[in-house]
Amino acid sequence: MTQSLEYRRPEADRGESFAVRLRHSLGSVAGAVIGLTLVMTIFGIWAPYSFLSPGNLTNLLLYNYHLIVAAVGATFVIITAGIDLSAGSTIAMASVACAYAARGFTTPDFDILQDVTIGSGMALLVGLCLCGWLLQRGVGAVRAIGKAVGIALPIGIVTSLLWWRLAGHTFGEGSALISISAGILTGGIVGLVNGVLVTSISLPPFIVTLGTLEAVRGLTLYVTQATPVEIRADGIVHSLHTARWLGLAPNVWIAMAVVVIAVPLLHSTVLGRYTYAIGSNERTARLCGVRVERYKTACYLIAGLTAGLAGVMMTAQFASAQPNEFKGAELDIIAAVVIGGTSLFGGEGTIAGSVIGVFMLAALHSGCNHADINPDLQHVFIGGMIILAAAIDRFRHLAR
Repeated sequence: MTQSLEYRRPEADRGESFAVRLRHSLGSVAGAVIGLTLVMTIFGIWAPYSFLSPGNLTNLLLYNYHLIVAAVGATFVIITAGIDLSAGSTIAMASVACAYAARGFTTPDFDILQDVTIGSGMALLVGLCLCGWLLQRGVGAVRAIGKAVGIALPIGIVTSLLWWRLAGHTFGEGSALISISAGILTGGIVGLVNGVLVTSISLPPFIVTLGTLEAVRGLTLYVTQATPVEIRADGIVHSLHTARWLGLAPNVWIAMAVVVIAVPLLHSTVLGRYTYAIGSNERTARLCGVRVERYKTACYLIAGLTAGLAGVMMTAQFASAQPNEFKGAELDIIAAVVIGGTSLFGGEGTIAGSVIGVFMLAALHSGCNHADINPDLQHVFIGGMIILAAAIDRFRHLAR
């Protein structure tokens, strides 16, 4: 049956479905463009000399590049009808990892309780995911639990021994490449954990990422003792924000490169096609032979990697890691993606729309500040825009 469904997907059908998807995508982007135009027009009339000044328009890009990068990854997840609430915490942890790798650090002295907690936590995570994966493949409960324990227990022991060996060890300053890689890799690990938990245990993405939001934030605060981690102000990492190349900071060019890479990845590759298929109808995609778990996990991994890169960017901007910052950043990211036309019901969305959504939110924040609107009312405006964007998306689905 699976082979039959796959065989009956000729190029004409693919072209037709692509045309339909393209039409829907252009419609959603058009709405975001209209919204951004309205915001720019309203505040341009209200405060033309300050809001429309070249300096303010440049700042809209210079201080929101991290949201652009994180929104790109979130777009993949939301198109699959998922959600990632851990983005803000991931940015904070990735920022800390980047800063520690840049300036050097010393691991805590050995503590038996801490060592046991880390080992048992790793064993529990691996055991739960493996048990869920086996149960989904028809393995009996007793056998699945036995196999999971047999594999997870040695992994937990190895993790404890490894942590014991690293306790009290000092690592020197790392190069800029190592620092940046550490931040991105940290984000990727969080994204991978999210994806594996969602797919192997079949937990709702909301619950999984809500849990990792708290866990990752708590771990970040524990490691840093809730204090900023400074890096060298004259280092290469900080220059990603302060330097200028063709008039723009390197971080801005990096954000543009991420967008340029993500657009064909989402719209012209197997990963992109399957991302839309999973969001449109996961059961049908599975019947057509799509390895749903693999591609959903890949989407969460992409979201984690982009959040990690956003964390590196913020380390560069602040010349430090701020473990208490970025609380609520995930809401701005999700809001930008939804306002940009990506459907919370899955199956629709564009990278361009998400980027426009980021600029729309940034312009709204900036316009409210220039118009001396109460900061509390800004949240009302943004909340109303999110509800309006979701309502319009719902109406479009009902009208089909």
